[in-house]
Amino acid sequence: MAGQYLTAVFEMRPTRRKAAVLERVRSQVEEAFWSILEEVRADAEGIIAEPDRKTRVAELRKLQARALTVARASNLNEPVSNGLVRDVGMAVGSYIELRRGGHEAEWPAQSQPQPVVYASALTALRTASTRDQENAARDEMSRARREPQPRPFTLARARDALIVRKGTSGGLSVVLNLVPADDPRARLSILHEGIEASSGEFIKAGKSRSKIIVPLSCSKWHENKFLGGKAILRSSLVLRKGERWFLQAQFEMPERDLELTERSIGIDRGIVNPVAVSVVDRDGAILEASEPRGAEIGQAIRESERQRRAEQRRRGHTRRRYAERVDNSLHILANEIVRTAVRHRAPVSLEKLDEFKKTIVTPRPKGGHKGGWRRTLKRAQLGKLEQILSYKLALAGLPQPRKVVAGGTSITCPSCGHRDGKNRPEQDKFLCLSCGFTAHADVVGAVNIGRRGVVMRGVKKGDKLAPKERDMVMALRDRDDGGLGPLANPGGWVVADRASAVGADDQSAGVTSMAGQKSLHADQNGGNTVLAERVGLVFSASDEDDGAVESGDYRRGGSSRPPNEG
Repeated sequence: MAGQYLTAVFEMRPTRRKAAVLERVRSQVEEAFWSILEEVRADAEGIIAEPDRKTRVAELRKLQARALTVARASNLNEPVSNGLVRDVGMAVGSYIELRRGGHEAEWPAQSQPQPVVYASALTALRTASTRDQENAARDEMSRARREPQPRPFTLARARDALIVRKGTSGGLSVVLNLVPADDPRARLSILHEGIEASSGEFIKAGKSRSKIIVPLSCSKWHENKFLGGKAILRSSLVLRKGERWFLQAQFEMPERDLELTERSIGIDRGIVNPVAVSVVDRDGAILEASEPRGAEIGQAIRESERQRRAEQRRRGHTRRRYAERVDNSLHILANEIVRTAVRHRAPVSLEKLDEFKKTIVTPRPKGGHKGGWRRTLKRAQLGKLEQILSYKLALAGLPQPRKVVAGGTSITCPSCGHRDGKNRPEQDKFLCLSCGFTAHADVVGAVNIGRRGVVMRGVKKGDKLAPKERDMVMALRDRDDGGLGPLANPGGWVVADRASAVGADDQSAGVTSMAGQKSLHADQNGGNTVLAERVGLVFSASDEDDGAVESGDYRRGGSSRPPNEG
């Protein structure tokens, strides 16, 4: 076992009495948490000035020891006190390190419910005559119907939130060690014989006044994934949402270690279609190329935005309804990618889109209007897919995705290597102006990203990618299909043999544009003639010209097109 953690959410089904016990403990922990933070704030500000990290850690531990004393004085059970101290340490430690890093971090503060009348705030916005009045009205509107959520509490040890199964095939329950044994309101809980659901170990029957037993519910997928000895329970979080109670259990998962091949999985992330996947061999030959998928994600977000605007007009507040649906779709896409990577035992390559992700998360100026480009990027879910894919690949025994430079990946022909922004006349269409190769633009991007992932393995400091990519395309041209594999006949064109790819407008080389007709044109030397027709472009070449290729512009830099164009 090594360091891969996943969180599973189980719903608890407490009786009315046990729900009251959970809420009593939760409210005590929340009150103690904010009380401790207020008490140690001055000490935390002093730790910020300490330049040595080891000294800061030592001072933070002393601060946590003080917090433990306060927690025990609040008559909290020992497991609950330990979890509280850990939460305090994490909150204070994060604040200290953020301040040390030069960030404008705010001290954690308890949110207070503030009654807001949305209609009056809207009226204030409509009648505002200065920017300050307008910003104040917007702030007031944003607080409408936003009540602070109940703070959860932590049980830092697995034995204090043990998931058990009654008998060998009975229902699931969680045994929570919450109540001090000397509490006059504590009742005797009886635990029957069964098994520990996460490890499969036998549990004897027993009795306790400090524990309560709450039934759990989850899907069969959760049982198969996390229980039955397939993972190790480490810690748990108990939280309330409305009248419902949940257990967020953190499991340590076993990691696989696959022996990798020299193939590469290329993933193109687009605006309209979030994912296109290709598999290339070590020499760049295309083994698989799937149609772009995930268009329903952007559609779901757009539909939700439309509904939210209508709801805003009718009721004055909105809800984010699309989040769960989008997350589910992203997990499905990530699972398909991981299955492909496992089947080929190949690492995954992604284009580097850090600047676009910054555009999404960078706050807009207060009072400024939302830009259409930011909204478009949000619908693409660029960062979320990468985050999900990273941990799923690690669990499957595969390395983290390799980041490759995105420039030119969806405007460079995988058949002849010609790079030109005009190769992409439409959002989804790729049509090479040099050789006539055609395919979906996102698929072309995925192929070039996969090939770039192969090339990157042999790159040393100071090397340039363009010549290596060009050599890869040149070497593949000797094959019958040019290394295109499933893309060798995507649009109805046929390849009779591998001819040299010269400029589409170079009539001296025997290139003739004929809108779907076939023509045979031998050069003046009378050499062996080779015919290839690709979407209306018919060209021929002699043996003397075989191997000459117009590579196009491989210079680094750019294109003003959206990120799915590379």
